[in-house]
Amino acid sequence: MQEVPVTDETGPKVVMISTFRRRTADGFMLAAFVVDNRECESPAEMKWIRNEALTEVQRRRIVGEFETRRAKVGELPSTLPRWAEYERQLEATGPEPA
Repeated sequence: MQEVPVTDETGPKVVMISTFRRRTADGFMLAAFVVDNRECESPAEMKWIRNEALTEVQRRRIVGEFETRRAKVGELPSTLPRWAEYERQLEATGPEPA
């Protein structure tokens, strides 16, 4: 997918990254997947993906949270899975334990 820079009203590139952290059984928060707007067609697509992911993790009762932040200048893309890959992993493992 082609990298599409996002600009704010003043013109500089703004890169936003949302990381979903899920709570483990022992209470730790571990990063599970990211949504990176450099891989989205628009800010609206990033929001749509994040909302779709949030709906699915809530449906599966996965306890966690999104952290959305601006990327640092020159920050490389995360090596964490993207939502589509993480969703496939969820489908492969079956339903979440109650």
